[in-house]
Amino acid sequence: MEVLKDLELLVLSRYSIIAVETYEEERIEEILRRIAAKLGIPLFMWTVTRGLERVGAGNPIYDSQHPLKALGNLAAIPDEGIYLFKDLHRYLGEADVVRRLQDLARPFAKDRRALVLAAPQITLPPELEKITAFFRLDLPTEHELKILAKNVVKNLSQSHKIKVALSSDEFDRLVEGMKGLTLFEAERALTKAVIEDLALTLKDLDSILETKRALLEKDGVLEYFPAEEGMGEIGGLENLKRWLAKRKKAFTPEAKRFGIPAPKGIILLGVQGCGKSMAAKAIAREWGLPLLTMEPGRLYDKYVGESDKNLEKALTQAERMAPCVLMIDEIEKGFAYGGSSEADAGLSKRIFGRLLGWLQERKTSVFVVATCNQIEALPPELIRKGRFDEIFFIDLPRQDERKEIFRAHLRKRKREPAAFDLDGLAHASEGFSGAEIEQAVVSALYTAFAHGADLDTPLVLDEIKATRPLSVTRQEEVAALRAWASGRAVPA
Repeated sequence: MEVLKDLELLVLSRYSIIAVETYEEERIEEILRRIAAKLGIPLFMWTVTRGLERVGAGNPIYDSQHPLKALGNLAAIPDEGIYLFKDLHRYLGEADVVRRLQDLARPFAKDRRALVLAAPQITLPPELEKITAFFRLDLPTEHELKILAKNVVKNLSQSHKIKVALSSDEFDRLVEGMKGLTLFEAERALTKAVIEDLALTLKDLDSILETKRALLEKDGVLEYFPAEEGMGEIGGLENLKRWLAKRKKAFTPEAKRFGIPAPKGIILLGVQGCGKSMAAKAIAREWGLPLLTMEPGRLYDKYVGESDKNLEKALTQAERMAPCVLMIDEIEKGFAYGGSSEADAGLSKRIFGRLLGWLQERKTSVFVVATCNQIEALPPELIRKGRFDEIFFIDLPRQDERKEIFRAHLRKRKREPAAFDLDGLAHASEGFSGAEIEQAVVSALYTAFAHGADLDTPLVLDEIKATRPLSVTRQEEVAALRAWASGRAVPA
């Protein structure tokens, strides 16, 4: 386990104080217990309610609940040891506590003695920053989650007759679905799923996903979107569909064993209304993955430091939901700082830089779909290979694609496409986007309903004739977008 090795190395490197940011108290306690056993030194633990006690030795030291008294006891213990303080972060604003920690740091550095602070968030005073090693306890690994799942089934089997109906690959998929949860959250979610029907099956993945959704809604930076349409319900985009079909199983355990890296993501560039957002949502449905949406404008906050925290929270949430699809809608609106960020004190540049780093270095299976209307507004660093796998250009639909779009929207509204002149509609709607075609069908439905008639081809043709599409009203912008995409992007 890398976490265990890294923490052990910090203890052996004579770091007097180690600050571990984690929500998992029990997990850090278990890790430190194993390190202490391996090194042959005792583990002590302090909480504000029980005081200081040697783990496994019985009662706590008398009258050691106050942090100063507990730290004073540490000074009187001459032997090596690891000292886990769970509540001390609440007292780091008190001068006498900080002074006592500084006094302990010097003798502790001479041998294998380490004071470990554990809390979800730790803010150190300047006096302690230089003498403290920061360590972020990552979420449980796949190996840890596998052990947890087996233990949950084993423990529940002692009081219930549990049916396990999973192949080895299905079990791996279930474990993959738990990634992003803490051990406590994963145990609670899996226990609930198994107890509901006294069985462990692949259906339990839905219950685990529901737990993740609830956690996502609680934080509120990203939005969970139910994917209602697959790629089959979207007309055209044949190149994109083939590209996605080839990678549909890339997030499975079989793909990992085969040596296939998980795809990183794509940019969907195109004219407004050509189905970029719809395609992004359809990818999640097609691949059977949860879809999260990030609106860049929601990241920015008027208070100093909050925007950075919002982005960090959003990226962490996406990783917790992995494997998933993360759609960044109209990415140019939030991450195009235009080479200068003096107006916002460097905020845009920091946000952009953090996103770049995450896109390049992320290890989790988060497939990013970024939609874009103005590619020239994006910095070149964002669109280079390595951060996204491909840039697809979604142009205004051709005649055959418009025909398929009409077919899809008529079916969606419970109309039989064969009853319509699809060729005539496709010809009449030249220069229309997918959204404009849909609106023509919807407007014709309103007209038909108002007149007490059924929807037919002439009514749709009337709406088409009454519409001035974007290809006419913004002709210059469409031409410029096509010119940029020629030779630079793959036609969708």
